[in-house]
Amino acid sequence: MDLKKFHAVFIACAVALSFLVGFWALTSSGLTGAPRVLAGFGSFAVGVALILYEAWFLRFVKRQR
Repeated sequence: MDLKKFHAVFIACAVALSFLVGFWALTSSGLTGAPRVLAGFGSFAVGVALILYEAWFLRFVKRQR
């Protein structure tokens, strides 16, 4: 597996993990109030940012060839 594929898989796993943590924080975590909302939506924001980064990275690598 070359570095580009490894990077794509690694970021995809990070996106899945961030969405799972966000879902967990908003539903069944021990957090209450503002920390719960911040942790949940913060994790979702990180997931979206990682998706945007992945799209940028794949376009960047495609232009390099």
